Amino acid sequence: MRSARRGVTRPWRKLGRVLEASGEPLSRTHVMLPTPHVTGDRVRVFYASCDADLRGRIFFADFEPAPPFRLMGRSPSPVLDVGPAGAFDCDGVNPSQALDADGRLALLYIGWRRGPPESPYTLFGAVAFSDDGGASFARASAPLLAPRPGERLFRTAPFVERGGEGWRLLYIGGDAFEEAGDGRRLPSYSLMTLESGRLWDWQGAGKVLMAPDAAAGEIGFGRPVSYATGRARRLMLSVRTREGYRLMETARDFQGRPLLTPVIPAPFEAWESQMTCFGAPCVVEGRELLFYNGDGYGRTGLGLAWRPAGQLGLPPRALPRAGRISEPGQSATR
Repeated sequence: MRSARRGVTRPWRKLGRVLEASGEPLSRTHVMLPTPHVTGDRVRVFYASCDADLRGRIFFADFEPAPPFRLMGRSPSPVLDVGPAGAFDCDGVNPSQALDADGRLALLYIGWRRGPPESPYTLFGAVAFSDDGGASFARASAPLLAPRPGERLFRTAPFVERGGEGWRLLYIGGDAFEEAGDGRRLPSYSLMTLESGRLWDWQGAGKVLMAPDAAAGEIGFGRPVSYATGRARRLMLSVRTREGYRLMETARDFQGRPLLTPVIPAPFEAWESQMTCFGAPCVVEGRELLFYNGDGYGRTGLGLAWRPAGQLGLPPRALPRAGRISEPGQSATR
């Protein structure tokens, strides 16, 4: 392995699967898109779980912040439900990023709606707010990322970070489905970016940051996450092919097509043997934690891996806590 001084992160230490669907009527299957938020004495992980009709709702599970990171409990009912009939989120809501802003907890989420056979579904990003620490959220009446030319079907999986004098948004955008050759129609979408001086104002056209490599069999990407390890910033995202996803990462500030490296080390357990995806790291008590999904886009549950913070030979204080952000001109909460 190359030296940490050359910017190579060390492997994650896998702890295995830590959560599965509860089996209750609204959580029959899937624990997908784990989205951590560090608060008080726990790590609260928002996730989507599906009913028998595969309509997703957002729940949370709380984990202890220190080894062995025991499950403390989970929400008995959804904290964010589906929207009314015909709404952009009427067939499901999935979490994408949790952050503190203006004294409230904001949850960036994905709303999806089923469509006709030629375009089986749409995915659009939105934001919901909580005044009770994430025990409940008020859903958005409209998407934060509305459809626009070239992105009529997908403006999804939003992730915000500070950029320049304001904010930068990473998201997944696209406008097409393609035949898979086995009767399925699969989406085609790219990693996009957009800048704004205001946190919740994302007008204008996004710029393609990374397009799928068709020659390598790629058709798109899953939820992007920008995070710090030491003083380096990394970009984690799921690379999609016709077979499924693999969780990959690269340096955050890349030029051209970056070198993507696998995040989850082998050997793989049975629940993650076909797929790894939707990873989201956070930092708590001097450790980096990584929650991620395995097979079936989260059908088999979610796993946890960890490593000491400051893996590039830098002190843990160089790392911001997960989920803490503020409006321009305000100091970020640590």
